[in-house]
Amino acid sequence: MIIKKYIIVAHDNPFQLKRLIERLDGDKVFFYIHIDLKSDLNSFSSIIDKKNIIFINERVDCIWGDFSMAIATISLLKNAIADKIPDSRIILLSGHDYPIRNNEHIDEYLSQNREYEFINFVLDPIPLDHDMHASRVKQYKINFSSKRGDFILLDGGFSNSNSLKILLRLFIKRRIKTKDLFNLLSVERKNIFIENYKGSNWLSLTYATTVKVLDYIHINEKKLYNYYTYTLCAEELFFHTILKKIMEKDISIKVKPNLHFIDWDRKNVPLPVTFKREDIQLLMQQPAHKLFARKFDVSIDEHILDLLDEKMIIQ
Repeated sequence: MIIKKYIIVAHDNPFQLKRLIERLDGDKVFFYIHIDLKSDLNSFSSIIDKKNIIFINERVDCIWGDFSMAIATISLLKNAIADKIPDSRIILLSGHDYPIRNNEHIDEYLSQNREYEFINFVLDPIPLDHDMHASRVKQYKINFSSKRGDFILLDGGFSNSNSLKILLRLFIKRRIKTKDLFNLLSVERKNIFIENYKGSNWLSLTYATTVKVLDYIHINEKKLYNYYTYTLCAEELFFHTILKKIMEKDISIKVKPNLHFIDWDRKNVPLPVTFKREDIQLLMQQPAHKLFARKFDVSIDEHILDLLDEKMIIQ
């Protein structure tokens, strides 16, 4: 049986996280949890307490669409491989995820595909003339606060551009921090990659590939951090582009689509879809490689989790 190491980012709904862990718990299963620095750690650790659960110490203020999400994931990956157990599978989840297959199915699928990495790539690579290349690769994302969407995108080249005027105006109005102004004016933000790749950040890696990715990050940390700190939705490019770079020389790495079902296609609702009880058939009709779904929110509809639990029993 593969050793499963679930690395989880969470910020709210402690009892929902507890329920997720209880559903996935079992023999040779471990949980490494990052609780957003803005959240009260005790509200989670006081109700989630088992020997195979670790709340990591390296907590950061996770901001939507920000490099902080990648930083949290890096810390989780480091904690997950600290014991150096080779036959382990690392699976990234959020506190708003839930399995749509039972543990036996999950074990079987992962065992049958133990040599694969599960990660999605879209726009492979991002075309130079695509709008996303401008917003995700070239422009600078500057946060005003940790609130979702409270940021500005600026073109680069601050030494002589209209962006410099905007930047200074924002600084005078105290909309940006002194350290950000200093970094943007003094540190060369240069992308070390010729080609850039994007995809869902919900990935699952083998131990061996996790080590390779973390080694690459360690060797190139300064350049990577200087660039991605000011990149929009950096977590959707960071690991994908690094993995592709590693795969150029390492043909042993094999990739399959990720393990999550996420509905980005529904009309006239906030996206991604927050699943409710009426979505049970949609969830159960997903292909066998979709082991998890997101997102769920017990404050909106907890009964959908009850229905999934019932389905897990009779699968």
